[in-house]
Amino acid sequence: MYLAPTKTLVIPVHPSTFGHDTQKLVVNIHEFPSSVNSSSSSSSKEKKKIAYIFSHSNGFHKEAFHPLMRQLIAYLRTLQEYNSTDITFISWDARNHGDSARLNDGTFLESYRWSDNAMDVKQIIDELGLNEKYDQFVGIGHSFGATSMLLCEFFYPNSFTGLCVIEPVLSSFMIPEKIRQQFPVLSSRKRRDEWLNREECKQNLLKKEFFKLLHPDVLELYVNYGIYDTEKGTVKLKCPREQEFHIFNVSQYESYIAHRSLQILKIPVHFVYALGSSFCSPEEAGTVVNENKKKITIDFVEGTHMVPNEAPDLIIPQIKKTIDRINDKPSHDVDDGSKSKL
Repeated sequence: MYLAPTKTLVIPVHPSTFGHDTQKLVVNIHEFPSSVNSSSSSSSKEKKKIAYIFSHSNGFHKEAFHPLMRQLIAYLRTLQEYNSTDITFISWDARNHGDSARLNDGTFLESYRWSDNAMDVKQIIDELGLNEKYDQFVGIGHSFGATSMLLCEFFYPNSFTGLCVIEPVLSSFMIPEKIRQQFPVLSSRKRRDEWLNREECKQNLLKKEFFKLLHPDVLELYVNYGIYDTEKGTVKLKCPREQEFHIFNVSQYESYIAHRSLQILKIPVHFVYALGSSFCSPEEAGTVVNENKKKITIDFVEGTHMVPNEAPDLIIPQIKKTIDRINDKPSHDVDDGSKSKL
């Protein structure tokens, strides 16, 4: 269930953003070295390094990706092509989520937007030297995290070797304010965020259809790592409900910019949408390919908007398709012209 990190870093948020002088990001590094003996002269020539960074959805946290990460590393180790590859996973909490939120408690800003989260992705890339130290660097994002990765790639082309974006929040037009205020996601401002203990929290969440659909391990991780013990003896959400509401409430411009940016993508990007998504219908989602047929592919899977937290096993083949596109595998039906660094 829980995937223990090799190390945990605390780094500043991006220096271009408001809050740069006080706010921090908690970043976990998970290292999976190759079993190939690097001291061998023949093997050292072949040994490669690949990194994956995972960016979570609004209201969740880095540990929610652990079941997917566990399945992904197990799968990659079954592939002969990865026998001599050192693999690193990077997971992190957005500044108002998870452990980052606990560090930044009392410093949250109304000015914070999705673009700031995108810049924080860039901050992690630069702080960890992910472009310089690895032969490939792949982004895997969900919802808010996926859109942020697209924005980062728009701001800084070739930040990634490739992207697998799951249910990114995109908009091809500006939505009137009166309509936006009717969106169900904005009810997060009124959600319950404090309980007597973790067991009460879990039982309360299981009364809601949204949480019933989560993979059991993801729900356990949410209860154990998405909430914290208060000084009063209760437990409370690490991501304040006001901040979850704020993220939804300020999505307008960035979701539009991210959609517009698809036309100028320079790297392979594989979109994954769920057939039961409440954010985007399959018909609407399918149109993203038309924005850039050379670089974009798309697949649909069973589930809802929260599919990577509901059925992680369905996402593994989608990540493999992303890898195949990066590696320009001839078996793929889209020739995007990209060549692998591996």
